[in-house]
Amino acid sequence: MVNLIKKYAKGDPVIWGIIVVLSIASLLAVYSATGTLAYKYQGGNTSYYMFKQLFSLGFGFALIMVILNMPYRFFAKYAIIGLYASIILLGVTLMSGVNLNMASRWLTIPILGVTFQPSEMAKLALIIYTARVLAQFQKEGEPASAAFRPVIFHALIVVALIFRENLSTAMLLMSVIIAMMYIGRVSFKYLGGTGLIILVVVAGFLFMASKVDFLPRAKTWAARVENYFSPEEAEKGSSYQADRAKIAIASGGIFGKGPGNSVQRNFIPHPYSDFIYAIIAEEFGFIGAMVILLCYLFLLGRIGVLVAASNRTFPAFLALGLGLMLVSQAFVNMGVAVGIFPVTGQPLPMVSMGTTSVLFTCVAFGAILSVSRQNMEDKMDEKSKGKPANQEIEE
Repeated sequence: MVNLIKKYAKGDPVIWGIIVVLSIASLLAVYSATGTLAYKYQGGNTSYYMFKQLFSLGFGFALIMVILNMPYRFFAKYAIIGLYASIILLGVTLMSGVNLNMASRWLTIPILGVTFQPSEMAKLALIIYTARVLAQFQKEGEPASAAFRPVIFHALIVVALIFRENLSTAMLLMSVIIAMMYIGRVSFKYLGGTGLIILVVVAGFLFMASKVDFLPRAKTWAARVENYFSPEEAEKGSSYQADRAKIAIASGGIFGKGPGNSVQRNFIPHPYSDFIYAIIAEEFGFIGAMVILLCYLFLLGRIGVLVAASNRTFPAFLALGLGLMLVSQAFVNMGVAVGIFPVTGQPLPMVSMGTTSVLFTCVAFGAILSVSRQNMEDKMDEKSKGKPANQEIEE
């Protein structure tokens, strides 16, 4: 078994450790947070959702093993195909998607009857495509402004298709793409102007929420922003989720109430996904919450190490983009739980319950570990040959 793990579980051991810790936290938190759901839909079988999450994580680990052993050039080669497939699926979702939790974000796979979120696939595809384009336009001592047009063209299409039903994901994804272009030496005048225009458009939609008929969730967005900035003027009960999450975190103290002893899991809507961090803080206290936070901070640090160690531009941008997406999404989820950000629907990567989120998070981790594995192999080649590996920009 040990030899099998060493043979296939390659890459950065710190990142592997983070994946394992987050997976264990996921199983513990999901088991505790789904008690009410189990009694309502599974006849009191409280372990049903934990085993469902365990299956998702198990399949996700298999995906990681497969993907990390793939050459990263595979992602660059098929980036455009994945991107256009995502765009098509997003379009289909807008027209005939499954409505869950007051939003049409899901598609049902025929025959299997399984639902998934095309936006998760779109995030990965767009980041990989952006990494490929930025790599192609990198030249020593020159800006990569020529990469702006193809990247922003496709980014705006994807974001526009996601925006109608999932504002937070659209804004988060666009922020990551802009950050990638900035690090990829695209002129700030393009990025600053684009960011300003997007903020003005979003602010306009929120301001005109009651009159924007083609955005059915605009009123919800506006209400959440208003509740965040003016909680004293909010309608009674409109900040229920945020208030309950704060109660959960505050009552957890330093060491928490212990696994399975959460009280607020019975009151917080979706405690197993959007507010799972509050349940972790209540049951495992400040220490447990800090362990989860440190996992994502360490992940960000290891991404920086991977980028610095990469001799090639595409894998560096690939690891950077995927790492930024995972960490920023985690920070938003945790920030919502503690009241730093307005309420959104962002899951906590690798922790929140949800097959789509877990599997695409595992794909991202697999790609990051693929870059790590290649860096390690390049370093070994350098030592054996006594010279640095060739630097190149992938076409």
